[in-house]
Amino acid sequence: MNIKEITKKDGSTVYRANIYLGTDKVTGKKVKTTITARTKKEVKVKAREAIVGFQQDGGTRVKSASITTYKELADLWWESYQHTVKTNTKLGVERVLRVHVIPLFGGYKLDKLTTPLIQSIVNDLANRANSGVAGAYLHYDKIHALNKRILQYGVTMQALPYNPAREVIMPRNIAKTKRKKIKHFDNQELKKFLDYLDTLDSSRYRYRYEVTLYKFLLATGCRINEALALHWSDIDLDNAVVHITKTLNYRQEVNNPKSPSSYRDIPIDRETVTMLRGYKREQTQEAWKLGRTETVVFSDFIHEYPNNRTLQTRLTTHFKRSKVNNIGFHGFRHTHASLLLNSGIPYKGTSKNSYLLSPYFK
Repeated sequence: MNIKEITKKDGSTVYRANIYLGTDKVTGKKVKTTITARTKKEVKVKAREAIVGFQQDGGTRVKSASITTYKELADLWWESYQHTVKTNTKLGVERVLRVHVIPLFGGYKLDKLTTPLIQSIVNDLANRANSGVAGAYLHYDKIHALNKRILQYGVTMQALPYNPAREVIMPRNIAKTKRKKIKHFDNQELKKFLDYLDTLDSSRYRYRYEVTLYKFLLATGCRINEALALHWSDIDLDNAVVHITKTLNYRQEVNNPKSPSSYRDIPIDRETVTMLRGYKREQTQEAWKLGRTETVVFSDFIHEYPNNRTLQTRLTTHFKRSKVNNIGFHGFRHTHASLLLNSGIPYKGTSKNSYLLSPYFK
């Protein structure tokens, strides 16, 4: 240890030494500190104390956050997680966290969360859902999955010695099992719905818009938000191809498609091309009346992109009037897949070549 004698401006003398504490276990860098004292002996004592203190702090100068409550852990997890997913996923997870997980677990100290406690909470959620209690959350498995993920993050952050949710047994979701998993039209229902659409007054632009949207979804198998994000530049009418390269999120913002495989080119049949050409002419005329031009295929002339929820309300009205089941917009996608399968074509393998619905529009 090299101890230097320092004379201060007031003439007094102190002793100073640069002390090597060790290598930081987190950063891998050498850690040094400066010790100043009135005597050489005091410098040596303070140096030993500094080295011991560094070792007691885990051999690092990186300060770890003190996490004692579930709410603190959940907030820390969310700060990291929200930057790793797309907006739609982020909003969905945030809602489950805010509406369900935090109210259930947010008030607990981490050291009070045990496997039996979490099991009892999950059992209660299952009993309420399976008994049909008003307000019960059917997808309680999502609550458990998110809770388990947050607690595992606590293990990673060394705030918990183990994950108390890992050994919890998930009760069978009877109510969810009873629900019809995939909603789609069979051939008879599809014909009934299409016959109804053909009775609508096509001279009214609103009906022309809705009929074109519904038939386009059935013909292509597009997701509704993929269709609503389309510009006319995404549809090659001369070569009868739709290019799917984007989608809308819940905030009506353009995002990348759901997954890499969602980028695709969809060939369309002649009837659909003819339908789109006619619709485009009418859209252009309607836009001119408003003193504008339009590039968004299914524009409502009000917002940059149409609102899915508003269109869903209109679709529900048409389902009621046509006296068919309410399969929602996603049901059109399932109907498209079902028709392909009935034609002997594996849907998953032909998602880039889905154009076999033209007979239903004749």
